[in-house]
Amino acid sequence: MSKTLKIDKKTILRNFLLNDFSKFTYEQVTGNLLEFPEYDLNARDYLQFAEYELLEMKTYSNKLEYIHLINCVSHLKRAIDCQLDTCLYVLKLLKIFKKKNLGLNSKLDFFKRVGVFNSFSLDRFNKVRNKMEHDYQIPKIEDIEAYFDLVSAFVSVLESMIMTLRLASEIGLTHEELDKKTKTYFDIYYDFTDIPKISYRISINENIYAAPISKYTRVEALATVTPEDREEFSYFLKVLLLLIRQDSFVNDKYILQNI
Repeated sequence: MSKTLKIDKKTILRNFLLNDFSKFTYEQVTGNLLEFPEYDLNARDYLQFAEYELLEMKTYSNKLEYIHLINCVSHLKRAIDCQLDTCLYVLKLLKIFKKKNLGLNSKLDFFKRVGVFNSFSLDRFNKVRNKMEHDYQIPKIEDIEAYFDLVSAFVSVLESMIMTLRLASEIGLTHEELDKKTKTYFDIYYDFTDIPKISYRISINENIYAAPISKYTRVEALATVTPEDREEFSYFLKVLLLLIRQDSFVNDKYILQNI
């Protein structure tokens, strides 16, 4: 009996984009109403508390100034945790992370695989964080200020990602070949259901001059991934976030290099 091989959805999508992406142009972008958690405090609040501690230390410097430094670290840590949980909640992933008891490092790794953070910035971030949180040292003001800047950037980057999905959680690309009278459609979208899904569809209209369109259009490929497909799910989200930025913040070369 022959074995049935599991289809590698990530490889299929990647190969399609590497071979054909440059031929496509945007046709549509659709946003979505997102659900946010009702926390009493958010990441920006904790950043504000941390900034207050820094200002207090600089304004009223005394032998107990390290109290403000340590308080600042605590607020910055809460800002990180809060922003990560907020984003995972919006993506409908927080329950899954909690159920599997996945902590800070797993959450950071997920957003790294999605392409929100690169290895260099994340390594720098973790180096400062570990020094502050795990070595039981009284932090230096220079380290705290660097940590504050990193956490502020961290919060802003995740905010930007969520707002991007709010405006464009589904995008459609097309490619026409007039000599063949064909038009190829590529759609990819995030489905914010209780068990989230990311899907893409490739369909071909084999006679663009005939009506109705549906009669001459066939689905060439269709794939859906859920968080259970951990690697494929994060890759599909990475692709969606990359394609959303085409012709605005990144060019085709950048997208193809990072697919």
